[in-house]
Amino acid sequence: MPIKWIRLIAIALLILGTAFRFAHLDRKVYWHDEAYTSMVITARPGRYLSQDLFQNRVVKPADLLAYQDFVPDLTLKDMVVRKGIEDVQHPPLYYVLLRFWAQVWGTAPVVTRGFSSLLSLLVFPALYGLCRELFALPLSGWVAIALFAVSPLHLVFGQEAREFGFWTALILASSALLLRAMDRPSWRNWVLYGVSMVAAAYTALFSVCIAIGHFAYVLGTDAGNQLGRSPRVGKRTIFCFGTLCWVAVFFLPWVYFIVAAHQELGGTTSWTAVPLTLLVGVQASVFNFSRSFVDFNFGLDAAIAYLLALPILALQGYALYQLCRTAPRKTGWFMVTFMGVTALFFGLPDLLSGGQRFTVTRYLIPCFVGLQLAVVYLLSSNFTARPSWKRRFATLVFSLLIALGVLSCGVYAQANTWWNKGLSSNYHQVAELINGAEAPLIVTDAFSYNPASMISLSYLLEPETQFLLLPRVEESFSVTDLPRDAKTIFLFNLPGIFREQFEVRYPITFSLAFQDPWNEVWESDVPSSLQSRQD
Repeated sequence: MPIKWIRLIAIALLILGTAFRFAHLDRKVYWHDEAYTSMVITARPGRYLSQDLFQNRVVKPADLLAYQDFVPDLTLKDMVVRKGIEDVQHPPLYYVLLRFWAQVWGTAPVVTRGFSSLLSLLVFPALYGLCRELFALPLSGWVAIALFAVSPLHLVFGQEAREFGFWTALILASSALLLRAMDRPSWRNWVLYGVSMVAAAYTALFSVCIAIGHFAYVLGTDAGNQLGRSPRVGKRTIFCFGTLCWVAVFFLPWVYFIVAAHQELGGTTSWTAVPLTLLVGVQASVFNFSRSFVDFNFGLDAAIAYLLALPILALQGYALYQLCRTAPRKTGWFMVTFMGVTALFFGLPDLLSGGQRFTVTRYLIPCFVGLQLAVVYLLSSNFTARPSWKRRFATLVFSLLIALGVLSCGVYAQANTWWNKGLSSNYHQVAELINGAEAPLIVTDAFSYNPASMISLSYLLEPETQFLLLPRVEESFSVTDLPRDAKTIFLFNLPGIFREQFEVRYPITFSLAFQDPWNEVWESDVPSSLQSRQD
């Protein structure tokens, strides 16, 4: 395939991918973590919502959604400090930038997601720059842009009000700047690399894996250049180490919050240590590692999903093998260190002590990006290979990957939920159930993820829906009275003992109305005798 055609295809797909990123931003459920994002930028994260509303109060959706809006007396400093206390696992750079954006354009889901979409476009110049530094192939940058533009994985993270699309751009940019500083050493290039790593560190804590991988790459490259000589530390290793030390110094303010809130950090990440069965872990990994190229939101039990995913995994494995075998040594070593540190960091604890860290998609973004780059190398090298069958192979694979990507993105754009919506992925069904009831009352408490989840649900509910918000109930029954006009009661994510106490206190029998892995909703009509007694 001629270079000019690949360039034109890449430009066309970049335009299409940009359109996908800004299409239907308000269609999918604004899920728990996104609602929490809006709470963070308004300086009122979870505990403040619980202290204000979850006190045996009856409220409506508008009262919960008010915690998505700014209030004049809470400043940027309040936001950063409160975030450091309650949500230290997510450093503040993305949220600071989003706060400035939202103060101008508002806090509606389409605005916050639109900001993420805008930042995700930074992936493309960073990607092109990395390919130019990493591969000695003129086509590689355009092939990479074509594949990444219609990658369903990057569309999913690019359209979510979270930091991971932005972080992807930063790790690509920092990697390109490192390679540039290695090949063309100067204080300016090392400073640019250091600045990019500071930005990455203040965007995601996982950037420590990138930093370790970068240092391992520089150390290994310098050591390889000194084979047969007396061992000594190379200048580039010294410069890289010094730069990363300065990055650590600049990151110390957030380290203070990490130390101060280590118990909170442990509590909010403890779920990753909960083990999965071997079968579920393997199934989740198969899906995760194929989503870079194909994703139709199939369930783990869908046979057709494996017919699509397994060839993608085989292609990525073959591409990585070919890269390590035929690419220059420094290119192969970079890919190994770029992906390997992240894979070991999250995979080893699961192997040694159990857990599900290696199945969490956002944790493994460097691995997915690295495998995509391996495929870029495979296709780019075959496009210019002499045997005609290699060129035909590259053209066929490239065409199939583009077709799968475009179809996946098209299906995603039309859907009202997706796998990344996690515990809120079925809230459209829950909202339909509640909106169809007469005078509904939702009873829930402040346990765990319930507060932000009720905000997520509120976006989908009728304005007159009522909530009875309780403190964390555990084994207590704290309902003192029911609203007089409630005719249908829904118990949302409350323990069974609370439901039993409710049925003893009132002449009500609940039936299970909805259940998924994260949510349980029980429903009952309010008897006319109870309504008249309340009157």
